Amino acid sequence: MTQTGVVELRIVFKKDLPAAREILGLWLSTAGISCERRIEQEGLGKSLSSVSVYFPDRTTASGVLRQLQQQKFSHISSSLHTHRRQDWESAWKKGWKPFSLTRRFHIIPLWQEDRLYPAGKVPVFLDTTNAFGTGLHETTRFTAQIIDQLSGTFSSFLDIGTGSGILAVVAARLGASRVLAFDIDPDAVSVAKANLAANNLSLVTVRKADIARFVPRKLFDCVAANLVTPDLLRCQESIAACVAPGGHLVVSGISLASLPLFSRSFSPEGFSRVRLVKGKEWAAVLFRRHL
Repeated sequence: MTQTGVVELRIVFKKDLPAAREILGLWLSTAGISCERRIEQEGLGKSLSSVSVYFPDRTTASGVLRQLQQQKFSHISSSLHTHRRQDWESAWKKGWKPFSLTRRFHIIPLWQEDRLYPAGKVPVFLDTTNAFGTGLHETTRFTAQIIDQLSGTFSSFLDIGTGSGILAVVAARLGASRVLAFDIDPDAVSVAKANLAANNLSLVTVRKADIARFVPRKLFDCVAANLVTPDLLRCQESIAACVAPGGHLVVSGISLASLPLFSRSFSPEGFSRVRLVKGKEWAAVLFRRHL
């Protein structure tokens, strides 16, 4: 980001048209803007929601805006807004408070002067310069909660689409001795590396990779893939191929509107569905690979 300001691409759509959210999510992913780089807001009245993406300069933001407007999506409007960097950072940091991610883990922003946390909780320190990947989104929370519940069942963990690295931190803190996290977005990789270092987890490997072309050297006891539904369906064979026999697969990023399609179409050979977790707008599913 520049020192003078950041440019927000704000995209507004109707809440009662889940297809608009799904189409927008797919387009943003195709444009290289991962889930962890998006900030969703519901406080636009009863009928509207928005997604914001922040850019370091107006030229880059304008280019993405033009590409989006060329798609001529119905029921979606978009605009650019410039914010002074200091005002923008202060605003969202002030609103991001420590919170419980799971029954075991408590998220604490690194800039918080008071780093106290509830007795019996494990602290996870996070800093994400662009306010992405804080763990507040349903998809991240559901995945972290399932991983927490799987504690003791895995010694190796793969985090596909790591974003801020929060799930890799959780897995490592649960005792996984081999943890690999990757993301197609180089900015996310940098943020994840910084967060793992902040939690003194130097043995976790983080790198840039695309699941569509990823071939694991060794299989993993537990694999998490927090991606949009179209990517989960398109890459399901590559995702499933990373799971060791008897291991678990956690997939998230599934909107409730897409859940029927996902349930019909995501069926990698040799896996059984163990659990479905549903929230207000999103879902996560736990699978287990047969021995």
